[in-house]
Amino acid sequence: MIVGVLNFRVLLYNSRSLKAKRSQVKPLLNYLHRKFNVSAAEIGLLDNWDQALLACVMIGNDRRFLESSLMKIYHHMEAYFRDIQFVESKIEIW
Repeated sequence: MIVGVLNFRVLLYNSRSLKAKRSQVKPLLNYLHRKFNVSAAEIGLLDNWDQALLACVMIGNDRRFLESSLMKIYHHMEAYFRDIQFVESKIEIW
Protein backbone atom coordinates (compact mmCIF):
# COMPACT_ATOMS: atom_id res chain seq x y z
CA MET A 1 0.00 0.00 0.00
CA ILE A 2 1.32 3.42 -1.00
CA VAL A 3 0.19 6.76 0.45
CA GLY A 4 0.23 9.96 -1.60
CA VAL A 5 -0.08 13.37 0.06
CA LEU A 6 -0.64 16.70 -1.69
CA ASN A 7 0.14 19.74 0.49
CA PHE A 8 -0.67 23.19 -0.83
CA ARG A 9 -0.76 26.72 0.52
CA VAL A 10 -3.41 29.18 -0.60
CA LEU A 11 -3.90 32.92 -0.22
CA LEU A 12 -7.44 34.09 0.55
CA TYR A 13 -7.81 37.68 -0.62
CA ASN A 14 -11.48 38.12 0.30
CA SER A 15 -10.97 36.93 3.86
CA ARG A 16 -10.93 39.50 6.67
CA SER A 17 -11.54 37.16 9.62
CA LEU A 18 -11.21 33.52 10.63
CA LYS A 19 -14.95 33.10 10.02
CA ALA A 20 -14.57 34.41 6.46
CA LYS A 21 -11.56 32.13 5.98
CA ARG A 22 -13.62 29.12 7.08
CA SER A 23 -16.36 30.08 4.61
CA GLN A 24 -13.83 29.82 1.76
CA VAL A 25 -11.81 26.81 2.94
CA LYS A 26 -14.72 24.55 3.93
CA PRO A 27 -16.34 24.45 0.45
CA LEU A 28 -12.93 23.76 -1.10
CA LEU A 29 -12.32 20.80 1.23
CA ASN A 30 -15.85 19.46 0.67
CA TYR A 31 -15.41 19.77 -3.10
CA LEU A 32 -12.12 17.86 -2.94
CA HIS A 33 -13.75 15.06 -1.00
CA ARG A 34 -16.86 14.85 -3.19
CA LYS A 35 -15.23 15.23 -6.60
CA PHE A 36 -12.05 13.19 -6.12
CA ASN A 37 -12.87 10.89 -3.17
CA VAL A 38 -9.79 11.95 -1.19
CA SER A 39 -9.35 12.82 2.45
CA ALA A 40 -8.81 16.57 2.79
CA ALA A 41 -8.08 18.86 5.74
CA GLU A 42 -6.64 22.20 6.76
CA ILE A 43 -3.32 21.27 8.38
CA GLY A 44 -1.56 24.56 9.07
CA LEU A 45 -1.76 28.34 9.37
CA LEU A 46 -4.92 27.84 11.41
CA ASP A 47 -4.80 31.24 13.12
CA ASN A 48 -3.89 33.15 9.97
CA TRP A 49 -7.03 34.59 8.35
CA ASP A 50 -5.60 35.24 4.87
CA GLN A 51 -3.70 31.98 4.25
CA ALA A 52 -4.33 28.26 4.67
CA LEU A 53 -2.21 25.14 4.42
CA LEU A 54 -4.30 22.30 3.05
CA ALA A 55 -3.63 18.64 2.33
CA CYS A 56 -5.36 15.79 0.56
CA VAL A 57 -4.41 12.14 0.81
CA MET A 58 -4.88 9.15 -1.50
CA ILE A 59 -3.99 5.51 -0.95
CA GLY A 60 -3.25 3.10 -3.77
CA ASN A 61 -0.97 0.46 -5.22
CA ASP A 62 0.74 2.42 -8.02
CA ARG A 63 3.18 5.23 -7.25
CA ARG A 64 2.91 6.86 -10.71
CA PHE A 65 -0.89 6.78 -10.62
CA LEU A 66 -0.98 8.50 -7.22
CA GLU A 67 1.47 11.19 -8.29
CA SER A 68 -0.33 11.95 -11.56
CA SER A 69 -3.75 11.93 -9.84
CA LEU A 70 -2.60 14.37 -7.17
CA MET A 71 -1.13 16.68 -9.83
CA LYS A 72 -4.43 16.58 -11.76
CA ILE A 73 -6.30 17.43 -8.57
CA TYR A 74 -4.04 20.42 -7.92
CA HIS A 75 -4.38 21.77 -11.47
CA HIS A 76 -8.14 21.26 -11.39
CA MET A 77 -8.40 23.17 -8.11
CA GLU A 78 -6.38 26.07 -9.54
CA ALA A 79 -8.76 26.32 -12.49
CA TYR A 80 -12.00 25.80 -10.54
CA PHE A 81 -11.41 28.09 -7.52
CA ARG A 82 -10.39 31.34 -9.21
CA ASP A 83 -10.95 33.55 -6.13
CA ILE A 84 -8.23 31.65 -4.25
CA GLN A 85 -4.56 31.97 -5.16
CA PHE A 86 -2.64 28.69 -5.00
CA VAL A 87 0.90 29.63 -3.97
CA GLU A 88 2.88 26.44 -3.58
CA SER A 89 2.38 22.70 -3.60
CA LYS A 90 4.27 19.59 -2.67
CA ILE A 91 3.53 15.95 -3.37
CA GLU A 92 4.93 13.27 -1.11
CA ILE A 93 4.68 9.55 -1.81
CA TRP A 94 5.35 6.95 0.91
